[in-house]
Amino acid sequence: MSIQSREIASPSACTRFDILLRLWAVAALCAAVSHLVLPGWTAAGTTWVMSSHWQREIAFFDLFIAFIFGWTARQPDLRIKRNVTLLLCGLSLLLGENHLEGWLAAPKVFHVLFSLGNGLAVVWGVLACLSVRALVPPPWQGHVPARQQRP
Repeated sequence: MSIQSREIASPSACTRFDILLRLWAVAALCAAVSHLVLPGWTAAGTTWVMSSHWQREIAFFDLFIAFIFGWTARQPDLRIKRNVTLLLCGLSLLLGENHLEGWLAAPKVFHVLFSLGNGLAVVWGVLACLSVRALVPPPWQGHVPARQQRP
C-alpha cells in the first residue's frame, strides 16, 4: 500500500481528528458569536478589561479558526488533518497558557473553562497525531513523489 493511499484509507484515524476539529470549530463559532453579540458579558467572565473593538477582533479570529478547522474536518487526506491538528495543538497551548495566567490571577469562569478546554485539546491532538505516526510521515520529512522514490 502506498503512502498516498494510506493517508486517505483509515476511517478510525480520520474520526479522531474529525471529532476534535469539529468540536474546536463549534467552540470557536460560539465564542465568535459571544464576542460579537455579548462583548460585555464575555469580558466580564475574565480578568481583562472590556473593549468592544478588541472583542470584535477576537470574534473575527474565532470565525477564521472555525472555518479552517471545519474545512479540515471535511478533507479526506489524513496528512492535512494531522498537520492542522498540530497547529491546533500549538494554538491551544498558547491560548490555554493565557487563560491559565488569568485563572491564577483571579479564578473567573471563562479562564477556568478555557484553560481546561485548551489543555484537553492539546492532549487529544497529541494522542491523535501519535496514533497515526505509522500511517503518515512527520511533516518535516516531506512527501516524496512516487517517481523520485527508490525501487
